[in-house]
Amino acid sequence: MCEFGLDSCDGGGPVADPARAHRVLRNDGTVCRVTVADAPWTALPSGTKAEGGAESLRLVTVTDVDAVYRQAILADEDASQAGSPAAGTLRDYGGNVRYEAPVLVAEGATRFPAKDAFRDESGIAGVTRELNDLHPNEERLEAILEQSPIGVSVSRRDDGCIIFVNTRFAELIGLPRERLIGSRARDYYLDSHQRLRVLERLRGGGGVTNMEVQFRRADGSPFWTLFTVNQAVIQGTAVNLAWIYDYTERRSMEEALRDMASRDPLTGIFNRRSFMDMARAQLARAHRFHEPLSVFVLDVDHFKRINDSFGHATGDDALRMVAAGCQAILREYDILGRLGGEEFVVVLPGATADESRVVAERVRRHLARMPIEAPDGTFRLTVSIGIAGLEGATDTLERAIHRADLALYRAKHLGRNLVAVFEPGM
Repeated sequence: MCEFGLDSCDGGGPVADPARAHRVLRNDGTVCRVTVADAPWTALPSGTKAEGGAESLRLVTVTDVDAVYRQAILADEDASQAGSPAAGTLRDYGGNVRYEAPVLVAEGATRFPAKDAFRDESGIAGVTRELNDLHPNEERLEAILEQSPIGVSVSRRDDGCIIFVNTRFAELIGLPRERLIGSRARDYYLDSHQRLRVLERLRGGGGVTNMEVQFRRADGSPFWTLFTVNQAVIQGTAVNLAWIYDYTERRSMEEALRDMASRDPLTGIFNRRSFMDMARAQLARAHRFHEPLSVFVLDVDHFKRINDSFGHATGDDALRMVAAGCQAILREYDILGRLGGEEFVVVLPGATADESRVVAERVRRHLARMPIEAPDGTFRLTVSIGIAGLEGATDTLERAIHRADLALYRAKHLGRNLVAVFEPGM
C-alpha cells in the first residue's frame, strides 16, 4: 500500500509536486519511498483528433527514490490541502498493480481513474483509464494492434474463435483476414503437444512468453514462431491476446551453427567431440538397460601413399568417400565419427562384438570395391577395422575405444584389409 497525496485537478492537469516522496509497503513487508508523476497521455499522432474518451487518458509514473530519501528526508510529508480528496493508493492484486486516486472535476464531482501499473527495475509506469469509461474505443484498439510489426490475434477464451487478426498475422498464415475471422486458433498449430503446453499454462491462470511453437500456413508448410499469449478482458469478453514472431530464419541459422559446431568440416560426419558426447549417452543407456554395445575403429590402409601419389585434394576426396561408404552400410542409429586424420570410429548400440564383426566385414568389402576418382583415372583403397564390445557395468567409452585400437593394430600387423575383434592379451 502506498500513499501519493496527488493534488486534485480538473480536466487532467499535471500533479503539482511530482518530486514529492511517498511511502510504499512492499509485498515482503519492507517500506520504501517513491515519487509519482501524473500527466495527460499525449501519444496521439500529430494532426489526429482525439476521439471518444481519449481526453481521459493519462500517464502515471512511479519511481523508486528510496536511496535518495535516506540521504535527505523530505519535509512536510503529511501536508495536504484543505478540502482535497483523499490520497491515491497503489494496490497490488497478486502481481497486478493498479493505482487508484480520486480526481475532482467540474461542479465538485469526484471521479476515480484506475491506472494499470507495470513494475520494472527502475520503478512502476502505467497508463490511466477512467472507470466511468469501461469500454475502450474499439477502432482505436484495432488501429494500435494493426500497426504492430508482429502478428497479433485475439480469440475468445471460451471457444477459441478468432475475432481479430492484424495484417501481419494474416500474412504469416497466408489467408485473408476475412477467412481467419471466425476460424479456430487450434487449426493453426502444427504440433498438438505444443498446443497442450500452451493451454496448460493458460488454464493455470498464467501466460505464455516467447515459447517456441510451430504453426501451419494455409498451404500446409510449417514455420517456427516465438509465441506469447496473455489473457485479457476486452469489452466484457474474456479473450486470449496472442503475438507470433516469425522465428523460422533465425532458428534455421541457429540449427546450422549448431550443426557446423558438431560436424567434421571435411566429411560431414560427427567430429570427435560430438561423437564422444553422443557415444557416452548410448553407453549410459546400455548400462542402464543391461544391453550390449560395441565399438569399431576403422583406419584407411597406406593413406600416406594416396596423398603422396595423387595429392592431398584426392586424399580429401578419398576420406569423404570412406565416410559416405560407411553411412551406406551402417544403421540409421549407429553413430559414425571421425577421430582425426584417416581414422574413423563407430558405435553400434544393441550389438555384441560378434554381431558388429558382420557389419564391419560388410563395410570393409563395400569400401574395397568403391572406385575413387584421381587426376589420372581411378583407384581403390582398403581399410583395417578393430572391434571391441562393452565389458561390464563399469566399462567406459575410452577403454572400449582403446581395446578396439588394439584390435586394429592386430589387423594391421596381420596384413591389413582385415577385421579383428579384441581378445584378452592383445
